[in-house]
Amino acid sequence: MEKTYLKYGLHSATPDLLESIPALGKLKKRNPSYIKRAEEAQKKARRFAGKEMLPRVLKTDKKCSEDPKWFDWELWRKANREKLNISPIPERLGGLGWSALANAIMVEELASVCLAGASNITFNTFGLLGALVECRTGIVLKIIRMMVDAQKKEKPLFWSWAITEPGAGTDMEEEAGMKKMRPSTRADKVPGGYRINGTKCFITNGSLASFVIASVPTDPSQPLESMATFLIPAASKGFSVGRVERKSGQKASQTAELFFDNLFVPEENLWEPPGRGLRHTREILSVTRGYIGVAALGIARGALEHCLQYASRKTIKQHRLIDEEWVQIEIADMAKGIMALRNQCYNFAIALDTYHAWQLFDRIPVKAALKVLPGSFLLGDKIQAIADNRIVSNIGSWYKHRLVSDETVEKFVKYGSAAKVAGTDLAVRISSKVLDIVGLEGMSHEFGMEKYFRDAKVTQIYEGTNQANRIDIFNHEIGRLL
Repeated sequence: MEKTYLKYGLHSATPDLLESIPALGKLKKRNPSYIKRAEEAQKKARRFAGKEMLPRVLKTDKKCSEDPKWFDWELWRKANREKLNISPIPERLGGLGWSALANAIMVEELASVCLAGASNITFNTFGLLGALVECRTGIVLKIIRMMVDAQKKEKPLFWSWAITEPGAGTDMEEEAGMKKMRPSTRADKVPGGYRINGTKCFITNGSLASFVIASVPTDPSQPLESMATFLIPAASKGFSVGRVERKSGQKASQTAELFFDNLFVPEENLWEPPGRGLRHTREILSVTRGYIGVAALGIARGALEHCLQYASRKTIKQHRLIDEEWVQIEIADMAKGIMALRNQCYNFAIALDTYHAWQLFDRIPVKAALKVLPGSFLLGDKIQAIADNRIVSNIGSWYKHRLVSDETVEKFVKYGSAAKVAGTDLAVRISSKVLDIVGLEGMSHEFGMEKYFRDAKVTQIYEGTNQANRIDIFNHEIGRLL
């Protein structure tokens, strides 16, 4: 079949953001720079997805199927040069200065080609997100400096978030589960810090990470009351990587076992003290669950686009498959679901910019500093010393928690869970429906459609199973009324 493309989705003119969500036109009149930046993000991410990711995605999937440890460093370097992996960092500090909305747009575009490839690029922001939860100024600035320096030097700097254990997955993400779980990890207080022992499993980027943000209890018999959050350098003595999982989908994103053997963590790397670990986890989830919904939006869109391109070229009974009315009805139903999900996901992203931690970059203290002070000074040792000061650090943490209260976090857990469940269920449904339409050829690796189904399925499981996410939605929306 001749490779001619319908001008739709990845192959359409960009940016088409306002065509996808016309209501943003009103916001563009009020805040033109905000939407202009989002349109620029769509253009940049769509070009990268189409030009750099699409031609290599199936070869990468095959290589990673043969060797789970294989990694596409060439693609990573190209993304690094585009600064896609430090996109939230303000421009004055060396990043792209993209909002939560702009980053959501990037995730959709990249995931429409390959969710695993998108994860390898966008999960790099985990370190910054984890630091922003407590928002101690010295830690936040140090991580920004590390990320910007690594980007300039084309040095890999990966982060992983270690929650899941052999006997506890989603249990680690909500209060009722933590009361019943029996952790396999523990952190014992010793002079100057903690000694950590145990195992984490199914950790995204675990085999690549330079740093691991880990949730570990100090008393395994009371995990809820003693859960703490630690920053663990992968170079630490006692840290090792076990098996890199051979997975059905998302093969290019490495998932690994992590072992802690009497590993020492200094006091300054305790990000949340015992008893506050779940709060830290919940705040990260209040952001990441919504972005899993966005990623699933990309999967659903990518599957539909592959179906459209195939059906517009495939001839049956002397006409194109897409000319069949039953096919048009199925495609319309899929497009309808994607349109509704996109509105939900981008509403979530705009709310992050308005009410959540992302608003910090738009607040007067930070905005004024970025406008007045040169970037070289902001990234220098003198300002780092000021940021490390305990009083300054405590003020930063107080200010952030004043902006993002515990109540706000739990509201966003609900919003994010709703986007995650809606998106991942839709991605599985659409990627399955596409295979029904195409038939046996859809199961062939060369057409790239069966990969979307394999990738979609796990999104219903990680970041809390969809069942657990539904319980969170019920508890926040209805349970509080009972």
